[in-house]
Amino acid sequence: MDRGIVKEIISPGSLRWDVREPYSKIAKRLAVDEETVRRRVARMREAGVIGKYVLFLNPSLLDRKDAMVYLESKNSDSIARAIPKLKLVDGIISLTPLHEAGLLVGIYFQSESTLARQVALIESICGAKAAMLWTAPYPKFDGKLTKTDWTILQALRKDPRRKVSELSSDLRISARTINRRIRRLNDGNAMFLFLEFDLTKVEGLRYLLIVHCEDEDKKSDVDKTIRARLPNLIYEETWTPNHSMFAFACANILEAERVSHWVRKIKGVGDMKLGIIKNRIHNLDWIDDEIQRRLAGF
Repeated sequence: MDRGIVKEIISPGSLRWDVREPYSKIAKRLAVDEETVRRRVARMREAGVIGKYVLFLNPSLLDRKDAMVYLESKNSDSIARAIPKLKLVDGIISLTPLHEAGLLVGIYFQSESTLARQVALIESICGAKAAMLWTAPYPKFDGKLTKTDWTILQALRKDPRRKVSELSSDLRISARTINRRIRRLNDGNAMFLFLEFDLTKVEGLRYLLIVHCEDEDKKSDVDKTIRARLPNLIYEETWTPNHSMFAFACANILEAERVSHWVRKIKGVGDMKLGIIKNRIHNLDWIDDEIQRRLAGF
């Protein structure tokens, strides 16, 4: 039940665009009562299994697009030394080091030329070459944001699930206005959530599987096969056209090798990468600076 709740919260197969989704909807999908979900979530928080919600902005709000780059490297020490420098690179939003396997980097980029420069800089800092690179086609937010919209986004970045009554009091904006603006932002896919998850609390070794499918038409079947066979699936990101990522737990390296063996045999899989997840680092201070810069422009 705990694993099912976490999967519903952090990996519905697409991004969690509705940042205010009530537990009642999750309970309905799991065929349990809302209080069960609420109680289980509270218990997992107390145990340190799940942490805070992190709010990401649709990159189109910042006149950017999104890309993921995977660098292959067996030198974990070199990757660890590179991370503080990578945090200073423009546009990097996330870093996921994989033990003796490499590094997965999330990037918001402004143009193809800037992406090429960002990737070259990342390769130089890490001393490793990009083995996979793909872009994610986010839906474009329709319309312009007002000063009130940016103010609300700034507050939600600090605590996405904060009560509207508290936001209203702090921002001096009516609760009715905040509810209306949040609905508009949700409906327009302006923001999405990620729930921090302490993978060290999961028994066994925590692996990340990255799969590339050249044929988009076959990807759905590939995802379905992997989802059904993976042991102890923790979360997945399967919404991009050609690439999917799955985090799962294995009892030992031998079990992970068996997973690698059968995944490579799935019809439609063009390439795959597998590594033990060390942690996931969010790098979003520059996003807050961008929000502040836009507020200053009004």
